[in-house]
Amino acid sequence: MKYLSVKSKLNIEAQDGGFTTTFLGYCLESGILDAVVVVRDKNWKPIAYLATNTVELLESPKSKYSISPNNKLLEYATENYDKVGLVGLPCHILGGLQFDLALKVGLFCTKNFHYETIKNIIKERFGLDMDEVVKMNITKGKFVVETLKRTDLVHSEKVVYEIPIKEIEKFCNLGCRVCTDFSAKYADVSVGSVGSEDGWNTLIIRNKMVEDIINEMTEKGLIEVKETVDIKAVEKLENIKKKNEEINKCSAYFAVCPALF
Repeated sequence: MKYLSVKSKLNIEAQDGGFTTTFLGYCLESGILDAVVVVRDKNWKPIAYLATNTVELLESPKSKYSISPNNKLLEYATENYDKVGLVGLPCHILGGLQFDLALKVGLFCTKNFHYETIKNIIKERFGLDMDEVVKMNITKGKFVVETLKRTDLVHSEKVVYEIPIKEIEKFCNLGCRVCTDFSAKYADVSVGSVGSEDGWNTLIIRNKMVEDIINEMTEKGLIEVKETVDIKAVEKLENIKKKNEEINKCSAYFAVCPALF
């Protein structure tokens, strides 16, 4: 297992360092993948789809914090394409293990929300409609939403709204409350922003296949790579999620022995 900070050298729209889009584009163009399950959105509501080329891939540049049924496409994808990739949260990657996938890209995840829930939070806490939002993020213990405010006919400036994630975590998806996997440990490569400076991605490379691809992309000048990841920052969030293991044991105990409670 290897940790890297990575930034795309391509001029593409991206959530952080742009690694995932650049990586998948390279895999599609070089024949490592025939198709990959990714997510676009309609007014920030996730819509899973199959991308078979870089043009289609560019429709999915930013993180969405609502539940997306990515794995519903895997049966169709694996029946119709030989080399299928999956991009998803740790729960997607775990579910994807039952399919013969060529590549699994896992995204760091602390928690996720139903679409109507996140829509209501943004309206009630920030007074914003979803079509005003240009970026969402969960970072450094905060839920962050960005909009653009026009300052004149030509220019606009970024406006940032944020609240502590603790204030809204009680509204998260029920499955997130018992999930024990922050970094998608069953993926071939895990991607997030925790542990790297702003504008960069943190990678956890979990096998030689991905390491070889990263080396090829570096040699071709597609990405910039640094070995400066704050691994303790990643491990801190991994350990927070692992605490759910104890909750799960109690839940299982309750299910088996309800008369004791």
